[in-house]
Amino acid sequence: MAIKETFKKLCENLGKTNKPTYAVMAIATVKGIARPIFTMMDKDEDPETKKYTAIREGLTEVVAIPTYWACGEMTSKLAGKMKLTPDKMAAAEHNLMFLGVCTAALLVIPAVTSLVIKPLMKKLKSRGEKKEALEKNKLDIIDKGTEIATVKPNVNKIQKNNKLQLNYMPTKLADMKVGGLW
Repeated sequence: MAIKETFKKLCENLGKTNKPTYAVMAIATVKGIARPIFTMMDKDEDPETKKYTAIREGLTEVVAIPTYWACGEMTSKLAGKMKLTPDKMAAAEHNLMFLGVCTAALLVIPAVTSLVIKPLMKKLKSRGEKKEALEKNKLDIIDKGTEIATVKPNVNKIQKNNKLQLNYMPTKLADMKVGGLW
């Protein structure tokens, strides 16, 4: 019974002190961690595209977290300028904070993200291009001894030597075939 009461008190206290910014900041934190991980786990996508997308998604959420907080706090301060009774003041602050968070998600975060991420991604890309230029300047040494010459078998000779295979013609002459006789 004590666990049930403790859980009930915990939920009540979290509900009393909860602000809209807490919820969206928690969601942005999880998205900032999980989305890049899931993007990098995509096996069908080009590795360079995966890297770019994962970095962009992570940086978007890094920008989003403080933006949610700042917009929510700034708009909640507007409630103090309204002439309201103290009981309605708390509700007004909460509602204005919610509107600030919504405005941040709709307008502010996309704008700030575009301003911050484009120059940063260009800088990262130029760093990658410098690395590629260094790789191109390295000597390209190939060991010719490891190359294997492939020889196609003479089909006419095989058919003459094996009278059981007169009508058998392999589709891939250089590969082994399951059930083949050689």
